[in-house]
Amino acid sequence: MQIQRGDVQPGSSNRRRKKMRISSENMIRVNPLEEEFGTSSDSGEGVWRLLSEEVAAHIDDSVVSLASFHKDNAKSVYFACTGIIIESNSTITSFLTSLSLLRSIDDDSKIFQDMMIEVRLPNNHLSMGWLEYYDLKYNVAVISIAPFHVFRAAFVDHQRQFESHSEVVAVGRCFDSGKLMATTGMLTDNGKRIYREELAISTCEITMTGVGGPLVDFNGDFVGMNFYSKEETPFLPRNKILELLMHFRRTSPCWTQVRKEVVKLKEAQARHKCLLNLTSPI
Repeated sequence: MQIQRGDVQPGSSNRRRKKMRISSENMIRVNPLEEEFGTSSDSGEGVWRLLSEEVAAHIDDSVVSLASFHKDNAKSVYFACTGIIIESNSTITSFLTSLSLLRSIDDDSKIFQDMMIEVRLPNNHLSMGWLEYYDLKYNVAVISIAPFHVFRAAFVDHQRQFESHSEVVAVGRCFDSGKLMATTGMLTDNGKRIYREELAISTCEITMTGVGGPLVDFNGDFVGMNFYSKEETPFLPRNKILELLMHFRRTSPCWTQVRKEVVKLKEAQARHKCLLNLTSPI
């Protein structure tokens, strides 16, 4: 059995996302992407009792939630998931998350670059975001916002190696409530090879809310980015994510490519108009 897109069992992502988009006339509905898991940071129970105050605070400061909306239906959430801060300075704040945020339900090779994106920040403020980079193969996206506050970035580029059966923590944040959640598990082998070979597995049990969220150890060190499956949690390991981020830094952001295409289109339209004027009878 091959897992499609790395985040869910085949077909289940489409069914759940289509279900989410079914709404009544007044747009009130239950959003399955807001399903909680583990224990909330506010409770101080479960995994939060096992984490140091410093690690718990850093997780809280570096994990966000994101939601996408079609511009012609801004009241209806298309997809909601978790993300982590990978860069925050005086010029830009960027987040790593799942490309499912913008990926077409009906065509996996298509993404919606014109969608509205909102990011719920650690301080619970909402900010409009845009797609900076993405990778279709690994289902990864980098979303950015204009800076108005410098946040703490996740520890992504540490050198620690993680062995099978290491204890780990999967983290997610709900978009509507901003609630931060976490659950524990262990790293396991991808022995059955039902997932793509670059994915690793943990026994953490999360919901779709945790898609795009971080998997960390008890020191708060980044292990990978979580996807979703009913039986276990596949994740993209840190080393592959670092390779992608290095590649992104060597390429132009998505919005510059869109701008170039718009310029080319306008130039082509202008040439066509000029040609029509030259060939029109006097």
